Amino acid sequence: MVDSVINEIVIGLATKINNIYEKKYPIYTDAQQQGVDKPCFFIKYLNGEENREIGLQDRFYKDKANFAIIGYTEDGNTEILNNMIDNLYDLEYIELTDKTLLRAKKMHSKIEDGVLHFFIDYEIFIKKENVATIKMDNYDLTGEVKKDENI
Repeated sequence: MVDSVINEIVIGLATKINNIYEKKYPIYTDAQQQGVDKPCFFIKYLNGEENREIGLQDRFYKDKANFAIIGYTEDGNTEILNNMIDNLYDLEYIELTDKTLLRAKKMHSKIEDGVLHFFIDYEIFIKKENVATIKMDNYDLTGEVKKDENI
């Protein structure tokens, strides 16, 4: 089981992009102010949510994570950006560090001002460890049944 779902997915995305492009393009996961080598990719976590699955004995949750992969070319060449889109659809399946295979739920892309924005959503089931709780000691209850005076 993975420790940090978001970090594991980022590592899986970066590894897969490196494999697709044979490590030709740098991949950034933190905001860079200066010194960015183009062409390159940024992997950005957008948002997510976690829901407990009803009816399961253990503490199983479904995590949803939304990511954006931002692709830059040297000059905003649309043909290269279109090729990037085609290649990034290979991110449908990524492998996490524990060899878990994760499939994307939804993928879509757009090119805006010479920059590629590729959006990808993943869902993963996780199991959280049970938290040890203090159990209540014995409980005694005494009482009487009230008699109805109309009988």
